[in-house]
Amino acid sequence: MIEETGNSLIIRTGEVCRVVQLENGPRRVDVGGYELHCEVLGAGAPLLIVHGGMGYGHRGFRPWLDALGERRTLIYVDLPGNGGSDTPLDYEEWSGVEQLSDSLHHLKVGLGVESWSVFGHSFGGYVVQSYALDHPGDLAALVVSCSTSVMDHMDESMRQARLASHSDEQFQAIRDNLLAPKASDEEFDRITAQVRSAYFADPDFLGRDVPMPAGGSAAAFNATLRVWENSDLSGRIERIVTPTLVLGAARDWTFPVAVGARRTHGLIAGSTYHEFANSGHFPYVEENDEFISVVAGWLDGAA
Repeated sequence: MIEETGNSLIIRTGEVCRVVQLENGPRRVDVGGYELHCEVLGAGAPLLIVHGGMGYGHRGFRPWLDALGERRTLIYVDLPGNGGSDTPLDYEEWSGVEQLSDSLHHLKVGLGVESWSVFGHSFGGYVVQSYALDHPGDLAALVVSCSTSVMDHMDESMRQARLASHSDEQFQAIRDNLLAPKASDEEFDRITAQVRSAYFADPDFLGRDVPMPAGGSAAAFNATLRVWENSDLSGRIERIVTPTLVLGAARDWTFPVAVGARRTHGLIAGSTYHEFANSGHFPYVEENDEFISVVAGWLDGAA
């Protein structure tokens, strides 16, 4: 059954449903007991775009990745508990990445998509690696951006964060508060605001071209911490058979390339690697033209 509510579309997965073409606009899709919010943009073969964080949903991608919609149907999704998506009743008990990767499979089924390419950035890159392992038949191509296969590099991240920080106070916030559980949404927003400029090689992007995130979810961020603590894909990702593009950024301290993107590339046989020389954690913002060209060109050849 398909339910229309204003500009939103709810597609129930428990019944037979075919979607021939995805119309642009917002949707809510039942994924088995709760609903995910997504935004559809563009035309062509489908490309699922999975955000990092967690805590703020997909909105940080836009308008930066919208140009990919000239060749692809982009499906920006808010992961469970993020943005406009529902928070599952047992969300605080989630401790592994499997529930997140399974939600993407149920989203594909709910949308009636036979297969799609999948892009994940930061923590989203970790989620889509798990998705490619758990549901390999779903994916035509995989893009892993500024991510890792295991969170075992905090010493190196903190070394580079000290160099990237713009004040002693900012580095202290990164070192002492960033990866600590958050007691409230307000605390999450406050810490994010304190550390955000360090994520850019050019901090002037923040405020000038990129709005400061607000309205985040501490519960979603805390779920991320539980996943990092309990998950390690490094011993499994060599089994990924999906054509894969791995992206790194030379000035990204959150996932330093030597222990993040380059290592992931080395573990996924046959993967392609590209590194952005002048970006921090958000190369799709700081080197947008190159980013769009690299991703679009690779996808055209892979899927």
